[in-house]
Amino acid sequence: MQTETVTCSACGAPLSIPDNVEYVGCRFCQTQLHVQRNQSVVFTEVLQSLHRQTERLADNTEIIRLQQNIEFLDKEWKDESAEFTTTDSQGRTVFPDKDLVAIEGKMMVAAAVIGTVAVFFFYPLLSFVGLVCIVAVVGNNKLRQEKLARFEGKQAAYQQKRNDLLDQLRQIEPRN
Repeated sequence: MQTETVTCSACGAPLSIPDNVEYVGCRFCQTQLHVQRNQSVVFTEVLQSLHRQTERLADNTEIIRLQQNIEFLDKEWKDESAEFTTTDSQGRTVFPDKDLVAIEGKMMVAAAVIGTVAVFFFYPLLSFVGLVCIVAVVGNNKLRQEKLARFEGKQAAYQQKRNDLLDQLRQIEPRN
């Protein structure tokens, strides 16, 4: 069996290796090396360096995948949350507010009750219309409360998914 002399790419020490060996450990610096052969050249490459490069490439690929998942999730949430939004007097998009929905509901019921009582004193037969208005206002308020609950549930699920993806991203980024 013939031997070849190559140089350790980590420490520069000369190494005698059999001509059929692909991997060798440097006896001087204990670095694991990959023996590369071309038509006229034989050289070594540090395996740890290849391993680190491979890990970095895998991490970068995973970072890109997670970033794309976050972008997709954000776009999906933007589209999905549009059904719950309204526009305020300045043209800004507004999400439902639990306190505001409760206050508006109470105010609408109070106005319907006051209107019904006022109508009762002047036109007692029309007070029936006031009662229908009260039922309609209560029903509308219930629907708004249900819509708010659906919004809050979907928003919480979106935030949880997004936070999970961000946590995964944070675990990878420090390694790079």
